Amino acid sequence: MNDAAPLAGTGFIKGLPEQLRADLLARGQRRSFERGQIIQQRGDLAREFWYIERGSVQIGRYGIDGRLTLFSLIGAGDTFGELAFMGEFPRTVDAIAGTDCSLIKIGDGELQSLMESNPVMVRLLLKTMALTVQEAINLVESSRSLSVPQRLAQALLQLCGNQDNGAEVIAIQQDLADLLGVSRVSLGKALTKLQAAGLIEPGYGFVTITDRAGLKRMLASQ
Repeated sequence: MNDAAPLAGTGFIKGLPEQLRADLLARGQRRSFERGQIIQQRGDLAREFWYIERGSVQIGRYGIDGRLTLFSLIGAGDTFGELAFMGEFPRTVDAIAGTDCSLIKIGDGELQSLMESNPVMVRLLLKTMALTVQEAINLVESSRSLSVPQRLAQALLQLCGNQDNGAEVIAIQQDLADLLGVSRVSLGKALTKLQAAGLIEPGYGFVTITDRAGLKRMLASQ
């Protein structure tokens, strides 16, 4: 399966010019995590943020019963942890490796050295943070009126980043059901509908995107 990260990615990193983005990632430290391994915990001091080079990461909160309430499932090209890092407040969510994954850790040292070498970096960081927050607000608002198949299409488009047809989203069905806040039965029906329309091809532990443009048209038809 090919889950290599697109260069531009999504989320925080995407707002940076290509050369600055590549420079920042080159300064970071690569770390590998196995499926199920905890990357960060709620309450931790935020000394870094992370770029997903390969694999997927679950973002949520563990309850007192030990069950994870999933807020999002992010993949190659995405970043996480930057809000707490920039705001210098404790982590508000847990992050767990959804699959075996390769991440790039970016901390104060890496960010400071880049800002010193490029004076416009501070303004660009503020701009990208503002865009990230606005996109999150827009996503919540637009999701309210979507059907389960449309919400699934939206989630798959986000998870595959900039990859085209043939992209494989690494996620088990329970992860997708938790992400959408629906039962496995409802998730199964939505997968079947998208598959029947020729938009996706479900596999064991992954979903292949067969018609990215068709998924976008499904969202536009709301």
